[in-house]
Amino acid sequence: MRDLSKIVDQLEKLTISESNTLAAMLRSQLEKPRKPSPLLTRYEGEVCDAMVKRLEEREGRTRDNLRWPETENHKHPVDLAFTLGDQLYALEHTVVEPFDGHIRMEAQTETLFAPISNALKDSLGTDALFQLNMPINTLDGLKPAELARVQQSIVTWVKETAPTIPKPTFPDHSGNIAGPTKPTGVPCDVVLIRYEPPIFPGKYFEIRHLVDDMEKRRAARMQVAIDKKFPKLAAWKANEGAKTILVLEQNDIQITNINLITDTYLPLVKERTDRPDETYLVASCLGPPAWWMYPVLIGDRSYYDIMQTDETSYWEFDPSSLISLTKR
Repeated sequence: MRDLSKIVDQLEKLTISESNTLAAMLRSQLEKPRKPSPLLTRYEGEVCDAMVKRLEEREGRTRDNLRWPETENHKHPVDLAFTLGDQLYALEHTVVEPFDGHIRMEAQTETLFAPISNALKDSLGTDALFQLNMPINTLDGLKPAELARVQQSIVTWVKETAPTIPKPTFPDHSGNIAGPTKPTGVPCDVVLIRYEPPIFPGKYFEIRHLVDDMEKRRAARMQVAIDKKFPKLAAWKANEGAKTILVLEQNDIQITNINLITDTYLPLVKERTDRPDETYLVASCLGPPAWWMYPVLIGDRSYYDIMQTDETSYWEFDPSSLISLTKR
């Protein structure tokens, strides 16, 4: 029993990150795979299938001669190669993380932020939508006991503050604000905003994470993807005459959308001679019932150029109808 007490004491001293690492190790040893969080799931194979379906529809051809160059030890291992008629296509997929550490943050959401949301989602009434703004990574590294105290302090402050925020004067997208302020024991300033109640009932509280230099961080992450993907696609174009396709997967709905992706992507690729023939965005975070696909850059025509024409600027796909072309 004394040994058990020592173990418990040691476990209580672990940070959230250390606890997560230990838990992962134990699961691995017990051969019990972790169920992936829907916030983190990437659907590479299904997104690639959606992309091929779109090209099949446009070209009036059926896919053939599918290849997986990574399994061939190809010098330039794109995710998928295939033909439509006589034309060879090379396709690369990547998830567009909005900033370094975002995936890790989402993995910790259940531990760090869900207790706050769960305590408040049904406690603030139904005549307003309250949004709590707090900096990213604020709760990282806190030991469990300290984390619980901070979470409770935030919950208490929100419950006390929400009734004091007046109803917005005009029913638009602006809201009335309380803060910034630092509740007792909380290591950062927080802001609570009161909006008009949502059109569709059911959600009356949400947390929005704030990131300094958000667009600079987004551009830095996009640059990493570009530098990794463009050379492989360019090699297929130069050596094998392939049409090259880059499909970006958006699995974050809060701080990523087609406009932000387009605004980030275009300046980074404007002067690049190795850019793909076509770049698309698939928002896998929107479904079910449907994923949306957008053209980011087709040749020299951007999403904004296409939006100004009568052409279709997005396509919907039922994810249940898609197959995993890459098994990933």
